[in-house]
Amino acid sequence: MSLLLAESCIVHQFQKFADLNEHEIRLLQGLEKNLQEFEADQPMAIEGGKAERFFTLQSGWACAMRTLTDGQRQVLDIFLPGQILGLREIGFKHNLSEFRTLTQVKACPFPRQRLTDIFDQAPRLTDIFFLILAREQSMLIERVINIGRRSAVERLAHFIVEMKVRLNVEADKFELPMNQTLIGDTLSLSSVHVSRTFKVLRDEGLLDSNNGDIHILDLEGLIDISGFDRNYLESHSNWARQD
Repeated sequence: MSLLLAESCIVHQFQKFADLNEHEIRLLQGLEKNLQEFEADQPMAIEGGKAERFFTLQSGWACAMRTLTDGQRQVLDIFLPGQILGLREIGFKHNLSEFRTLTQVKACPFPRQRLTDIFDQAPRLTDIFFLILAREQSMLIERVINIGRRSAVERLAHFIVEMKVRLNVEADKFELPMNQTLIGDTLSLSSVHVSRTFKVLRDEGLLDSNNGDIHILDLEGLIDISGFDRNYLESHSNWARQD
């Protein structure tokens, strides 16, 4: 079974909520059969297009974004390996947002009907899907608060800490494959404002950054300045039924 887990990012994610049996693992692996590769900065699904399929992200980074009539963009979600793109739009006929790659990506598209099959065959996986949806909703709510109520310095500090936590890296260095324009589209700041805000954090001795490489110098300082509380990233796995 360890080999099965090593080959599946989505199984690895679901294992954080419960110890899966072989039947459940096989069902999840069925979502990763049609592997496709996408170049960086490429649409995977267009806003307004038919919402007919989801994607499991095997490697790379992707995002969901909305483009306004004046050309401005808002990044809504950032997806990391093991996540499923499109769950929030499960009840709609058309995509409410565009899914776009941030890096080179390997992902597996699958039709919506596949989820119905899983729900019929594995009730515990249904529980976990709801837990994952709740976690994604909590991240979106936190992003709304970040944009609406925090200063530029607080927004950027909060975003950096969130990405470190989500990447589950112990080291103080990690790669953030987003240019300042995309970070600005995520935090509702101009690219110039993002650049100035990075400088403030550098001058305060909180972090260093260079071409997408982030080096956190004072994690506690970033947490204090942003008011970061990781509870919104942690689902209660004991809600899912056990074998």
